[in-house]
Amino acid sequence: MSQTNNTAAAENIVDQAVAEGGAYEIIRKRLLDHGNLLTQKVRELNDSRLAEFGSSAMAVTARVRVRTENNCIPRDIVQVGDYLLFGYNVFIGLKKETKIEDVFSLFIKKETESGVELESVNPAGTFLAEQSFVNDFDELYRYYKNTRIVELTINNGKLLAGFQIGERLDDMRVFRWSISPDGKTVKYIDNRGERDIELPPAFDFEWISATRDNAVHGRHPHLNILDKVFVETIGGDLTIKIENNTEDGLGIYREEVEDKTDTKVIALMRSLLEQFEQYVHISKKVSKETLQSVQDIQEPSRLADVIASHLPLK
Repeated sequence: MSQTNNTAAAENIVDQAVAEGGAYEIIRKRLLDHGNLLTQKVRELNDSRLAEFGSSAMAVTARVRVRTENNCIPRDIVQVGDYLLFGYNVFIGLKKETKIEDVFSLFIKKETESGVELESVNPAGTFLAEQSFVNDFDELYRYYKNTRIVELTINNGKLLAGFQIGERLDDMRVFRWSISPDGKTVKYIDNRGERDIELPPAFDFEWISATRDNAVHGRHPHLNILDKVFVETIGGDLTIKIENNTEDGLGIYREEVEDKTDTKVIALMRSLLEQFEQYVHISKKVSKETLQSVQDIQEPSRLADVIASHLPLK
């Protein structure tokens, strides 16, 4: 009976508050009370955790300035045993060769009266002076003009130095060193560590490749994307449709592609030209001027017609 009376009293209070326009204040107060209670319980749980396992809070111990011989663009820094390995890119200018000291610097931390300082270390006698690494490094910068370091990291007991050697993100060459558990021994492995380094994802979503099941055939074939969007990529342009209609090539959006020729067609054109050049050299019936004009043709159908006109076909 008392429970029923309490419930009725609470309902009367709520009804009265709503009638007075204070419903928002009641809800806000309840949410604040629940929030404060949750914060208190989280703090108690965290205090119990620290009492049981201890704490290792991170804090900035010092601020230092890293100095290099040339002006540079810093890329990364990583601790290797007692050393700090600093990687950077510099514009060499008139220098013919890029040396290891133009990309890497080793430092060691020193405690002085004025605070913490980084003292430069001569790479001679360190893991940067191993002859196998020096040979691979020289070869990298000799054959890839636009090489630049992009990342230094330690992964599964290996020191990885990633270099980008082309325009694409996956045009990488990665040097690898093995590191002992105490960090005292560092040995060069090879320059084939592309699978060990993890590149950041290029997109924040997952791509799903279209298959033959998505293809819709007709006069203007297209790809069916979830029965909502239809994409046509023939005739040298990209067309977006919202109707599953292959009778015409019209859509809500259209743009021309930079290269209207398919890569397979390009490969066939190159193969055809190579065979035609062999024929010209063997038969001696076609002039060099004609061969030069044929090599300048960009349209596949015209190329095939011109080459066919110079062949003794019956």
